[in-house]
Amino acid sequence: MPLYPTSDSSSLTPEQLARLDDTFFASNPASYWRARIDDLLREPTPIDYRSALAAQVTGYGLDESLLSMTAPTEAERELQRALDAFALRHHLAESLLRLVHAVITGWNTPGSNIWVSLTSNRDSGYELVKELRDFAGQGEVPANLFMPAADVKALAEDPPSNVVSAIRMHWRWVQRAMRLLVGEGLEASVGNNKLKHGLAVRAHDELRVNFMAESPAPDGSVRLSAIKSGSSIVDARAIEFLERLPGRHEHAGSWEITVLNLRPAPLIAEALMLSTVWASVFATAAADRFVGPDEAKPRHPGLLLGPPPEAIVREVLGYRQALTVSTKTGTSRGLSVETANGIVELKQTAPGSTAIIVDD
Repeated sequence: MPLYPTSDSSSLTPEQLARLDDTFFASNPASYWRARIDDLLREPTPIDYRSALAAQVTGYGLDESLLSMTAPTEAERELQRALDAFALRHHLAESLLRLVHAVITGWNTPGSNIWVSLTSNRDSGYELVKELRDFAGQGEVPANLFMPAADVKALAEDPPSNVVSAIRMHWRWVQRAMRLLVGEGLEASVGNNKLKHGLAVRAHDELRVNFMAESPAPDGSVRLSAIKSGSSIVDARAIEFLERLPGRHEHAGSWEITVLNLRPAPLIAEALMLSTVWASVFATAAADRFVGPDEAKPRHPGLLLGPPPEAIVREVLGYRQALTVSTKTGTSRGLSVETANGIVELKQTAPGSTAIIVDD
């Protein structure tokens, strides 16, 4: 007997839709996010290629030296961890927005199905964010996005301030996810796509870029104190990617290079916050739709939440440099740095050069 009922119709039947939602909400995908976060927090340890999973892999006839000879160094493993933290944060941001969109759409669509909606939605990030921002513009964020309908109904007419604050904090993280997907600053979303599709990025840990407290001397030398007292732009592991701006852009056709800092701690902290909000939305939707036993429902993480986005995103994010002018306008966006407070446009007055660092 098939697991799901079948139909002669080209559309899913109400019975099938109900069964699919029950199946979807009986899972615990929130644990997938937490497991990935925990893997990033776990310190790398040497691998014994003759035991456990590694032994099973080599058991297919692979030479053990294939693993040992190509093993990354400790520094390379740390770089990979930073890169995976960057990818995980973006994966979470997009997944959260698609889940929120599916739930909100379902409120106005009788007989809708969350799993089907998530599967069918082919909106780009721009379309998705526009719809969610239009929704937010209609008024206060509804509590039943993050709390089961029964719990919302049980609230007093004047809800407790801690509940109101928690709901608003959840939405602030949804808004953070929107900015990650479609922002006005450096486009992390583009970097993530370049990382996913073809690994068309360069990750490195040797680049240091600073604002200096004073100009170089005529001979090109720079005092060490001027560097130490300046503000860092790129000061850690970084991801570098190339982009040619698309036709819809004001500077279409311009080639640009972007460098983003890869600081594991804030990236993982953001991922943890986004995963908590994701779990709240998923568990709330399950509580409102799932008809199976209570013990099979995913557990709601509660409304207790940590810091707002600005408490984590406090440092310079990176910089962007135009390499060519636009084929449309004959101009470019030039050189820009993104701080926690927004984009800072810089004017390049001379070609790049190599400075000589001298002690004071």
